[in-house]
Amino acid sequence: MPVNYDELAEQYRRYRTPDARIASAIWAQLEGAERVLNVGAGIGSYEPDNCEVLAVEPSEQMITLRRTSTSKVVRGSAESLPFEDGVFDASMALLTIHHWSDVRQGLNEMLRVTHGKVVLFTWIGYGDDFWLEEYISALRGVDLELFPTLQELEELLGPVAVETVEIPHDCTDGFMCAYWRRPGAYLDSGVRKAISTFSRVRDIHEGLRKLEDDLDIGKWDRKYGHLLNKNSMDMGYRIVGRDKTIAHRCCSGIHP
Repeated sequence: MPVNYDELAEQYRRYRTPDARIASAIWAQLEGAERVLNVGAGIGSYEPDNCEVLAVEPSEQMITLRRTSTSKVVRGSAESLPFEDGVFDASMALLTIHHWSDVRQGLNEMLRVTHGKVVLFTWIGYGDDFWLEEYISALRGVDLELFPTLQELEELLGPVAVETVEIPHDCTDGFMCAYWRRPGAYLDSGVRKAISTFSRVRDIHEGLRKLEDDLDIGKWDRKYGHLLNKNSMDMGYRIVGRDKTIAHRCCSGIHP
């Protein structure tokens, strides 16, 4: 089921506040880049402010509600980037590739226009069991069908470096697993509208009622209360980097 981001843009603006810890991990991958492309940029989350950023985003409403005013924005898609070859020092695509109509074509386009590093913030499946699927079975497998695996990404990009990004318990960016230690948040319709996966499933209300009841009677705490002692969790989020400059040096017989 396609997601209409024009309809979700306002909720993204309200609930998808960039988390400083995740931002730090992403920006470390972009160190030294002077010209950066942000593909599927949404409202401009995680765009660095110490370099020139050009954003590409297909949703007009997402562009209208962008957080960042200094970046230049082009309305377009990942599969057809309107730029010449190798004009960016680095490019990034953050929690967006699962929405592209053709992941292979989109990544090929990023490689084409980037002479340095391609950085993805993506998801490969829950590193730890996610209790929400116990309540809303319709969520099972929805995102797994959309996100490419690490093996598939390496086949598409070439050799990649992978960094695990644990999600802090108080994560400010309200993507799917951000509320793993705050179960009541999923009862908020605004929170759910800022998570695209919920736009792809139906029949969730019975599960939400069960979650609400279990929270009221303490059943959730009895089963999952051990999570309250954790500060962060591996929920399957990864930064995947492909550095074309290193690959070029290695292919030329010059090793880093």
